[in-house]
Amino acid sequence: LRPQPEGGPELPEPDLAKFGRSQQLHLAVQALLEYRERHGQLPPTRDAEAAATCLKLARELNEARRKEGAEKALSVDELEEDVVRTVALLSRCAISPMAAFLGGVVAQEVVKFTGKYTPLHQCLYIDMFELLPPGDVADWQPLGGRYDDQIAIFGRAFQRKMGAMRLFLVGAGALGCEYLKSFAMMGACCGEGGEVTITDMDRIEISNLNRQFLFRQPDVGQPKSLTAARAAKGMNGSLKVRALEVRVAPDTEDTFDDTFWESLDGVVNALDNVQARMYVDSRCVWFAKPLLESGTLGTKANSQVVLPHKTQSYADSQDPPEESIPLCTLKHFPNAIEHTIEWSRDLFEQLFVEGPREVNAFLADPAALVAKAKSEGSGTSQLARLGAVKRALEQRS
Repeated sequence: LRPQPEGGPELPEPDLAKFGRSQQLHLAVQALLEYRERHGQLPPTRDAEAAATCLKLARELNEARRKEGAEKALSVDELEEDVVRTVALLSRCAISPMAAFLGGVVAQEVVKFTGKYTPLHQCLYIDMFELLPPGDVADWQPLGGRYDDQIAIFGRAFQRKMGAMRLFLVGAGALGCEYLKSFAMMGACCGEGGEVTITDMDRIEISNLNRQFLFRQPDVGQPKSLTAARAAKGMNGSLKVRALEVRVAPDTEDTFDDTFWESLDGVVNALDNVQARMYVDSRCVWFAKPLLESGTLGTKANSQVVLPHKTQSYADSQDPPEESIPLCTLKHFPNAIEHTIEWSRDLFEQLFVEGPREVNAFLADPAALVAKAKSEGSGTSQLARLGAVKRALEQRS
């Protein structure tokens, strides 16, 4: 009745933006188990009548628990019907990304069993309902294939679009192996016109085998990208994968040229150094491509989704260089006469010195200025720089 130890903390809240969701999910799951107990199976996928039955059971369970009292049973003041209904409609669906997440949680708990870190207490509930498409999915009917559970959630059109994606995976280490496996399991780059290009210059070492799971002992000394591609294709023969051993840098733009970048639907970083991340980020900004940036450090990890014209880029999140007057103070909160003077001097420099100098340089040698702009600063600053030149030339004409 109470999914936490006596006298212990409440249910964990893994996402504070959904405060109270764990309690709602607990009741939804209990109603689901009660439905299975009565009918011998989970509710059929997207069966409105079965979902309504689960909702009725959840209401009854919540009311009975409320009468038991807060000290004896967990209940909520108001049941979120959409949560219960969603759990019931899709309870039979199992998809690779959520299975991978669950595997990570289980692996962490195994580590904790050795005495390192604090184990979970009782229940942990995670949901990703924000990924669900709005409204009803009309084309959810199964096709009798390995992607039926994804189709049930997102629809056939979504699955076709994911299969036709053209992605660039930079790095084939621990993260790269996980991403490539996920692409194969989800059917990304597995349809007509789809392809994932993976590149990594490194060779497999024995120390890689404990975490880069696409590699085995006989693979030691072999190229990471080629080996990972072969292993992922063994998981799903429909995966279209091109493996390279070319680093992504300014000196390889003959390989990763404009045509290559323009052909992509998205880029996934699985890198281990900031310099390479900055360069890939600049290319994504330049060609307006979505970027999934991520990194790991021991048991810690981070991720950043970069969407063109919607979010800041990876380079934009870097700390600015230290100056005599902090930039944030100068731009947003000038509170001394020195700040005002420096602000006006900086604005004068931008309007009447740097701008005209850039325009004159472009008129003298357009190719040289473009090449220089592409080699300096982040992708965002490069676009801003060339955009200012373009506006000045339009006003001049």
